[in-house]
Amino acid sequence: MTIEQELKKHHIRTARLCEEIAKGLNMPYNDLINLLLAAQLHDIGKLKVPEKILMKPDKLTEKEMEIMKKHTVWGYEKIKEMKMDDIIADAVLHHHERYNGKGYPEGLKGNDIPYFARIITIADAYDVMINERVYKKALSVEEALKELINNAGTQFDPILISLFVDKINK
Repeated sequence: MTIEQELKKHHIRTARLCEEIAKGLNMPYNDLINLLLAAQLHDIGKLKVPEKILMKPDKLTEKEMEIMKKHTVWGYEKIKEMKMDDIIADAVLHHHERYNGKGYPEGLKGNDIPYFARIITIADAYDVMINERVYKKALSVEEALKELINNAGTQFDPILISLFVDKINK
């Protein structure tokens, strides 16, 4: 499977998970559409990351990690170039921020992280955890949910984690 095919599948799964969260939030339709667009495009910047880094089965070097981290900015720039709504661009830019402020690219914290980015972060992480990658085995749903719960308040918005876990458990 090519990088583009894997990204497409990941984006579709992430968008579906975001839709479930949005339903739990009774999100207005226009917001839902923007969230789904952002989720479908959240890793578009990875198309500029060299394939040898994306497909590396071992831990990335510090230099490789710095290149990988640029995908959020590259994605943001692509969304802006496409003249999409700022809310979509901001979600793509900030989907690797952490609730405790230790994420990237800007180290935003808590509610300073755009709402859509906080939702995408959860869906993205869950999808990555339950699907095998060249560099890791898949976790079970139970293991992935436990990981999300354990990182609520540090990596993830604790209120959104609670809603997501309830949705998945149903």
